[in-house]
Amino acid sequence: MTKRFGFTLAEVLITLGIIGVVAAMTIPTLISNTNGAQFKSAYKKALSTLNQAVLMNVAMEDTDFSTLVADVAATGVAPTANSLGALLQERLQSATEATSTYFAANTNGFKEGTGESATTPKLTYSANCTGADKNTKPTVQGATVGNCQGGKAEVTIAMTAPTATNSKVFNLADGTTFIYMSGATGAHACTEEDAVANLCYGFIDVNGETGPNTVISCDEGTNTGTGDDFVACDVSSSNVKDIYPVVFYGQTVEPASDAARAVLFGK
Repeated sequence: MTKRFGFTLAEVLITLGIIGVVAAMTIPTLISNTNGAQFKSAYKKALSTLNQAVLMNVAMEDTDFSTLVADVAATGVAPTANSLGALLQERLQSATEATSTYFAANTNGFKEGTGESATTPKLTYSANCTGADKNTKPTVQGATVGNCQGGKAEVTIAMTAPTATNSKVFNLADGTTFIYMSGATGAHACTEEDAVANLCYGFIDVNGETGPNTVISCDEGTNTGTGDDFVACDVSSSNVKDIYPVVFYGQTVEPASDAARAVLFGK
């Protein structure tokens, strides 16, 4: 008599159940990590694209962000001459204005995080201290200024949330979106000065109108404090979001928050 070896129906069902539980626990994390890696790459590419655009403008027109004039905020209206919108369309010929459609899709209101923990994004940068010993904190209206260390002090100020009436939105060829405050530029603006009024800022949304439309934030830490009190900003791969604050001045576009810097310079 020939013996046949196999699994009972109960054993098969138990095995499939275990596989299902493990898959349910691991697949969301894998998807989140994959999206996070894609968001990081798109963010770095967009920063490079914007920096190349202004450098090209310097080479061809001998002008940079410091010479821009305020742009018109009206949806569908052509950018003002010598504005940032005009620069983008001139140097990135595939850049298309998309203000109305973008804000119709973005309902999070440009917040860091979600739900009750959501907060307005903060622009953070280092400003020069003054005085003979460079230990006098600069005065920046509406901002929190840290103590001087090495002749520098960290300045933190709440950003104004962009809307269809105060901002311009441009879609770039690779699917990323650049949002900037249309009235943030003007005479002597967008320069590397201590006064926050001279810093122009905006946001890179790496996947345009597609969600989650949430500003990147630190899982923990804020890059504040000194010595044993210092806690570096950390952004886990599973918590990478799609909107990154940036500041632009002179010939430079760079991250404008601790979380955006942590993603750019992290592994």
